[in-house]
Amino acid sequence: MKDRVTRKEKFCYILTNLGNVPVQAILGSYLLIYYTNVVGLNPGACATLFLIARIMDGLNDPIVGFLIDHRKTTKMGHFRPTLIMGAILCGLNFMLLWMGPYIATGGKLFIAYVSYLLIGIIFPIMDISLNSMLPVMTADASERNTLSSIKGITLLLGVFGINIIAPILIGDSSEAKGYFTLIIVAVFMIIVFSVIGTLGLKERVQIDQEQKKYRFVDLIEIIKQKPVWSTFLCGLLYTTGTYIVNASNTYFYTYVLNNLMLLSLASLIQMFAMIPATILAPVLILKMGKKNAYIFGLFCFGIFPVVRIINVINIPILMIATAVAGFGAGLSMPLQYSIQADNTDYVELKLGYRAEGAIASLSSFITKCAMGIGGAIPGYLLAMVHFDPTMAEQAEGVKTMLTLCTIGCPILFCVIAIVIFKAIYPISKEKLEEQNMELNRLRH
Repeated sequence: MKDRVTRKEKFCYILTNLGNVPVQAILGSYLLIYYTNVVGLNPGACATLFLIARIMDGLNDPIVGFLIDHRKTTKMGHFRPTLIMGAILCGLNFMLLWMGPYIATGGKLFIAYVSYLLIGIIFPIMDISLNSMLPVMTADASERNTLSSIKGITLLLGVFGINIIAPILIGDSSEAKGYFTLIIVAVFMIIVFSVIGTLGLKERVQIDQEQKKYRFVDLIEIIKQKPVWSTFLCGLLYTTGTYIVNASNTYFYTYVLNNLMLLSLASLIQMFAMIPATILAPVLILKMGKKNAYIFGLFCFGIFPVVRIINVINIPILMIATAVAGFGAGLSMPLQYSIQADNTDYVELKLGYRAEGAIASLSSFITKCAMGIGGAIPGYLLAMVHFDPTMAEQAEGVKTMLTLCTIGCPILFCVIAIVIFKAIYPISKEKLEEQNMELNRLRH
C-alpha cells in the first residue's frame, strides 16, 4: 500500500497522545485531595463543582465537534491546526486551575469554578481534534488497529507513569510544593509534546468538501445508531467506576493503607501487566473478535478486583488484583478507540456522511459526564461520613467508605456495562468484515 504510516509518524502519535494524558489523569486522581487538603475547600462543595462543571462542559463537546467537522480544511489539514491551538490554551488554563485557588486570598471556590469551567471549554478543542485524527490518518484496517493500540497503550502508560511519579513528587498530600512540581511537568507535556507530535502527523483520508455534511440536529440521528449509543452507555458506566477509583485511591492509600508510596508500586505493577495484554491482543481479536475481546478486558479490569474483599489491607492480594486489572486495561483501552473508529465507518455507511468530530465529541461528552459523576461520588460520600483532612487517623466510617469507593462501586458499574455491551452492540467479527468490504467498494 502506498503512503503507509511511518515509524516516525507513529512516534509523533505517541507524543501527541502523551500530551493529552495529564489533564484527565491528574485531575481525576489528585484535584479533589489537593482542593480539600491544600486549598482547604469542603469535599461536598468540590463534589458539586465537579458534577456541575463536568456535565456543563460535556454539553459543550458536541458543539465543538460540530464546529471542527465543519471548519474549512487548510494546507496543514483539517484537525491538526485545532489540535495545536487547543493544546497551548489548555496547558495555560491547566496551570490556572491549580495555582489560582491557592494564590487567591478570597473567593477560592469561585476561582475553582471559573478555571474548571474554562478547561471544559478549551480541552475539547484539543481532545476532539486528537480523537478525530485516527480515522483520517489511514483507511487501512490493520493500520487502524495498530494506531488504536498505540493510542490506548500510550494513554495507559501515560496515566500509570503519572501515577507512579506523582506520589513521589507530591510527598506529603497536604503540602503545596509537591503538587506545583507535578503541575509544571504536566504543563510541559501538554504543550510541548502535543505541538511537536502534531507537526509530525499526516491526514491521509482527505475529507471531501463536496460530501454531504451533517447538520447539528443530525447528532440525534448519529446517537440513535445502535453501535454508537451502546458503546457510549458502556463507556459511561465503566468510566464512571474508573474515576471513582481514581478520585478515591489517593485517600485510600493515605488513610487506609497509611502509605501513599504504595500507590506508585501498584501503578508500576499495573503498567507492566499491560505488556502481555498488548502481545496477546491481536490473537484474542483474531479468535474472539473485537467485541468479545473488549468484554474480556473489561472483566479483568473492573470485576476481577472483587478478590480484594478477602482482605482489603492485604498487600499481596491488592497487587495481584492490580496486575490482572492492568492486563484488562491493556486490552480494553486500545480496543475502545478501534471500536470508535469502526462506529465512525458505520455512520458513514448508514447515514451517508463522515462524522469523526461528532463521534469524538460525543465520546468526550460521555467521558466528561463520567468524570463529573465519578469525581463527585467520593466527595459527597466523604462529606457524608465527616472526613476531616486535619486528622492523620480517620474514623472507621471514613475507611469503610473509601473501601466501598475503591472496590464496590467500580465492580457494580462494570458489571452493568458488560451486560449492556454484550446484549446490544451489533457489530460482530463477521459484520465488521462485511462493513469494511462495503466501504472499500464505495470508496473505490
